[in-house]
Amino acid sequence: MAITRCPECRKKISESAQFCPNCGFSFKEDLEIYKQKLEERRQHNAEINRKSTKLHLIWFAIFTIVILLASWLTGE
Repeated sequence: MAITRCPECRKKISESAQFCPNCGFSFKEDLEIYKQKLEERRQHNAEINRKSTKLHLIWFAIFTIVILLASWLTGE
C-alpha cells in the first residue's frame, strides 16, 4: 500500500483512497478543480515575479544614474 499526502489537508493517506478520511477531499471530483486552481496560482505568481524583476531593474537604473551623477558633480 503506497502512501501519499492529501493536497487539501496534507495528511498521509493511501494512494488508493477515493476520499481523504481527514478532510473529505474527493480525488475524483475535487482533484481537477484543485489542479486548475494550482495552475492559476502558479501563473499569478509568475506574473508577480515578472513585475518584481522589472521594478528591481528600474530601481537599479535609478541608483546607478544617481551614483554616476554624484561622482560627476564632485569631479572624481
